[in-house]
Amino acid sequence: MRGLMRRCWMRGRGRRRGGDCAQTPKVAICGWLCAQAGAMGVQTVVQKFGGTSVGDAEKLRQSAGHAVRARGAGRRVILVVSAMGDSTDDLLGLADTLGDIGHDKREMDQLLATGEQVSCAMMAMTLRGLGVPAVSLTGLQAGIKTDHVHGRASIREVGGDRVEQLLGQGVVPVVCGFQGVTEEGDVTTLGRGGSDTTAVALAARFKGECEIYKDVDGVFTADPRLVPEARLRPVVFYEEMLEAASLGSQVIHPRAVELARKFDVPVRVLHSQRAGDGQRGTVVLSEEGSMEARVVSSVVLKGGVGRISLRGVQNAAGVQAKVFSPIAAAHIPVDDIIQEDDGPGTINLTFTLDKKDLPEVNAILQGVAPLVGAQSLRADGGFSTVSAVGAGMRSSSGVAAMMFAALAQEKILVENITTSEIRISVVVREGDGQRAVRCVHRAFGLHSSEGEAQAAALLRGELGEV
Repeated sequence: MRGLMRRCWMRGRGRRRGGDCAQTPKVAICGWLCAQAGAMGVQTVVQKFGGTSVGDAEKLRQSAGHAVRARGAGRRVILVVSAMGDSTDDLLGLADTLGDIGHDKREMDQLLATGEQVSCAMMAMTLRGLGVPAVSLTGLQAGIKTDHVHGRASIREVGGDRVEQLLGQGVVPVVCGFQGVTEEGDVTTLGRGGSDTTAVALAARFKGECEIYKDVDGVFTADPRLVPEARLRPVVFYEEMLEAASLGSQVIHPRAVELARKFDVPVRVLHSQRAGDGQRGTVVLSEEGSMEARVVSSVVLKGGVGRISLRGVQNAAGVQAKVFSPIAAAHIPVDDIIQEDDGPGTINLTFTLDKKDLPEVNAILQGVAPLVGAQSLRADGGFSTVSAVGAGMRSSSGVAAMMFAALAQEKILVENITTSEIRISVVVREGDGQRAVRCVHRAFGLHSSEGEAQAAALLRGELGEV
């Protein structure tokens, strides 16, 4: 269907605007391309650089070059930076030298926030050295207000008056990612990957685009370090990216994807150390108006998974709330939850979570188990989750069968299975995780366009039974 007409789009506080663009089914990024050409008068871009992208002076200069080029093209530029290299880990190690007294959550946020302040000042000085006026801003100075959850804070508001003032003066604001402040002025951090969330929040506030610069070329069909034949995806839908991010893909933080979807912020993932505008990268956008979606877009591995099982729980109204409410009160996220019958009047509750949270959740449930009549409580580590994600699963049958057949052929034991509308996840032993990703990736033909088309045809029944 050459000549397919679609409306160009660009985020404008929930509004879509722009002209018509001739578009082919294989290219669903007309809004981004038109924006790059200036056809829609885009003025503001937020560029976010991760820790490895600002790890030393040379990488700082390479990353700053992207801001220089965007500014030279007449765009207003806001930078968001993470802590340099392994600075956050070094600060955590410093706290560990104090023993147990070094883990007060409020003081940990005060400590960890200094990592971004260093890289922020370094980036501002780098830009000034390149002839670009720049000012570094902490989360407080940038007007980023959060709730009171230290270590996992959520952004409540972006004031941004100081940022707006600097932009009006032709200055590049360089904002510390990962941090904000409460109404009382206490410093908070947003958790690992929080700088992505900072960048998207600023892009939403200033009606702009968000470019996330990493040490990878974009979003791939799988982690190329584990699957060498993984391919770059030029386009990924918000829903797919949100599922993949929540399941362990480390390209974009899930909270950032959720925020981008909510405010319709265009996001592009690019390599920080590749100069020029010739990079393809990956555009993350809405599925609305797209042609037929891919059955499987990517295969994701999440390591470091723990599993907790409460068996023989008395099945009464509200028992699930009794189990999970105290976990939620501790601000600990859980992943997949499975409930199954265990006989007359009893059930088993099994769920997965990050292995690092196992000790705290196990301690919580030691007190809850007697209250719900649980006959046993078991906590195990040493698992991985392997997930196939794709918006096309909504209209395709046989995806689960194809995935399970591939795992069976490799003799990989499946511990648990969970699904959503656009993904299938299995829990496997951690030692089987990488092998499972490779075999599932191969089963869906993601190593090549031809293989992917053949797998899709098989699922549609065009090439026989799955």
